Amino acid sequence: MSVFLVFTLLVANPGASQTNQRQNQTTSSKRTISELQRNMPSEKEFSELLSKADEKVFTFEVAVKNAKPRLDKIDTKYVKNYLDAAATAHLLISKAIERGPTAYGLVGVLTTLDDLSLGAANGTAILLAADGDRMARGEIRDTGTRDSVAALSSAGTSCNDIAELIFHATMRLIAAEETLLNKLLDEQR
Repeated sequence: MSVFLVFTLLVANPGASQTNQRQNQTTSSKRTISELQRNMPSEKEFSELLSKADEKVFTFEVAVKNAKPRLDKIDTKYVKNYLDAAATAHLLISKAIERGPTAYGLVGVLTTLDDLSLGAANGTAILLAADGDRMARGEIRDTGTRDSVAALSSAGTSCNDIAELIFHATMRLIAAEETLLNKLLDEQR
């Protein structure tokens, strides 16, 4: 008789246990989703950051165009490369705004902003080196070089600063997506 009772308890409890387990999973899933929504950057936040980034790219273009006469004396490829990178940045930013933020699209924006920041630093170094060479030859300092260097440096710093803000928001997005994906995969097992 006791074997029958134990068998009955074993058979009867799994159904109740499974119901409780499903309820606990549902409650846990709701809590996880709620926490992800709190931590995940909104489309509005990304839209504002990307719009600011586009403004920084315009500032970079203005600095490059102002430095063009001096850079072209050294090599015409610099201005072309910098302006091509800026055009790419505008394109990637507009696509990210239009399609919404994705990790893939945002990494493209970050990479291009990094290229602009590096381009500004290189342009600054090139202009300073050329001015130093002029002075070493006994020529007078080009008074416009300082303004070009300051504008390029400032534009590069601005691109770097907005990229950092986009990077942090992107990492929050990726963390939320990975957490959700792992949660879904765990529930499928």
